[in-house]
Amino acid sequence: MRFWLGLILSLFGGLVGIGLFREWTISKYAPLDDTILDIASLIILLFGLIISAFDHFKQSKDFEKLHNEQKGRVLEPIQRKNLLKSLKNTSKIRIELMSIQGDRESFRFANTIKDVLTELNWEVDGVWEEIIIGGVGPGIAVRESSTESNSIGKTITQIFKDNNIDTRIITKSDLKPNLIQVIVGSRP
Repeated sequence: MRFWLGLILSLFGGLVGIGLFREWTISKYAPLDDTILDIASLIILLFGLIISAFDHFKQSKDFEKLHNEQKGRVLEPIQRKNLLKSLKNTSKIRIELMSIQGDRESFRFANTIKDVLTELNWEVDGVWEEIIIGGVGPGIAVRESSTESNSIGKTITQIFKDNNIDTRIITKSDLKPNLIQVIVGSRP
């Protein structure tokens, strides 16, 4: 709305400046002359343009924010490189990879993680769209049965965290010892 207000104000300033209202204004207000009207026209025109420019800048920032939210999580090239380097030295184990059913952003990001793991020849089952009762929440949940401090699940979690990927470990005793579940939840 402010954009249009500024544009209309600029239009009015321009009309005063080019003379459409100049003769009428001078006839109604005798003390005004061409110099005063030129200055007034310039001030009105600049004020309107400044209002429009600020509103346009604000809208551009809002559109950029919406675009980034719509794009979703992506692995930056440096993150991908670091993940490949770090996971290359980690013991390989079978991974069940899941996303949240109906959450397209979660599904796309899970497939991005799958691409990294399969490039390193990890055995990846999925990406499955699951309904997790109680939900997973934001970020990634890594579930494993091991309670050891140096388990593969904890190592994967730390590697993800080191690369600014919101991840947490969950111990689930009924999982097979040679299996880790990675669940990509909603966007944090």
